[in-house]
Amino acid sequence: MVAYAVELATRYDGLVIASLPDLPGVTGLGRDDEEALADARDALAEALKGFAADGAAPPEPLAAGAIRIEAVLEIPLAAV
Repeated sequence: MVAYAVELATRYDGLVIASLPDLPGVTGLGRDDEEALADARDALAEALKGFAADGAAPPEPLAAGAIRIEAVLEIPLAAV
């Protein structure tokens, strides 16, 4: 498993955006924090699958944050 920090922000319409600073473009959206984090977890899993399909290592989790989400890494980092 690999864990990345998540930043939560509430939009003008009340929806919550969960973004991963270490992976620009990987975000989740929900009606509340829990739903946004679940959506971001799914987006993270898809992003990691994309890195694996390309034979590339995902970025190292560098950002510090109180909220972190995890996803299964499809290929070991040493294999890349």
